[in-house]
Amino acid sequence: MNVKECYEMIKGDYEDVKRRFITDNRITRFALLFLKDDSMDALRKAMAEESCESAFQAAHTLKGVCLNLGLAGLFEPVNSITELLRSGDLENAQKEMPWLEREYTTTFEGLKALEQL
Repeated sequence: MNVKECYEMIKGDYEDVKRRFITDNRITRFALLFLKDDSMDALRKAMAEESCESAFQAAHTLKGVCLNLGLAGLFEPVNSITELLRSGDLENAQKEMPWLEREYTTTFEGLKALEQL
């Protein structure tokens, strides 16, 4: 699998990220930093603790990571959750967590496969 194929698998915006990072090596270097990002863990913890403010902070951070790395498939659910939390709607944000978890797993596993190359 190459970088473009990885981005297709994870529903990423390869063309956008390619314009910004120029080379596949740079894309790979920065995209693999996602594997060490702890925003999702912080979001899970905040949701379990029902801390809307902390959950918003974590979701907003994860949203920024998605935008910077062109992770469009993951951006959709995290953006939705971020906006729900921004308005204080913790209950509906929690209902969207399974969607986020699915996309996060797809993204994480895809980037893990890229790391193995």
